[in-house]
Amino acid sequence: MLDLTTELIDVVERLEPVARPGGRGRVVMVMGAGRGVGASTVARELARIAAARSARGVWLFDLDFARNPQRRLLGAVTSEAFDAGFGRTPFWRAEPEGARARLVARRAGGSRLFVTEFQRAPGDVQRLALRPAAEYWDAVRASIDLAVIDAPGTSRAVLALAGDIDGVLLVADARRPGYEAIAARRRAIEARGGVVAGLILNRAPDDARWAA
Repeated sequence: MLDLTTELIDVVERLEPVARPGGRGRVVMVMGAGRGVGASTVARELARIAAARSARGVWLFDLDFARNPQRRLLGAVTSEAFDAGFGRTPFWRAEPEGARARLVARRAGGSRLFVTEFQRAPGDVQRLALRPAAEYWDAVRASIDLAVIDAPGTSRAVLALAGDIDGVLLVADARRPGYEAIAARRRAIEARGGVVAGLILNRAPDDARWAA
């Protein structure tokens, strides 16, 4: 597993204080501006670094519900599962109605980092959809210091969440940034009421860069 502590420390410092005045945390989404730019790695490392500084904890939301890769890549994750529903209508909907499915979170080792896992009964879920859920994310902010959403860059479905969160960090490959694709992704996010908080150029020759 890659260690991007040095490269991402500046991003974490720009997010601090992680918890807002009044005890409210933040919710940020990490999204690739294209395929294979390393956005999931950036999301995981950002969450891991922030968790080391957190008092109430950092949750890494893995939107790859089919494979749950972040749990596997984080290595030793505790078997105890916490309900990730926060007592609110969730940001996802399973079809058909009544399908047995839930989102849980597990602690990564002895850290303050938790990673989500989507669980479903075999054959029950035919389709999953993402939807706005402002009350859900408000409950998340009241409970933890930071939520990092690892959003598949090739999916337009994740744009349904853009208006409810605090900002989106776009990730591009410094070797082939594709500025037209970045601009298009920004327009799509803003059209859904979201805010692009910054751009991370991954795989730069010297280090990763943050662009405000």
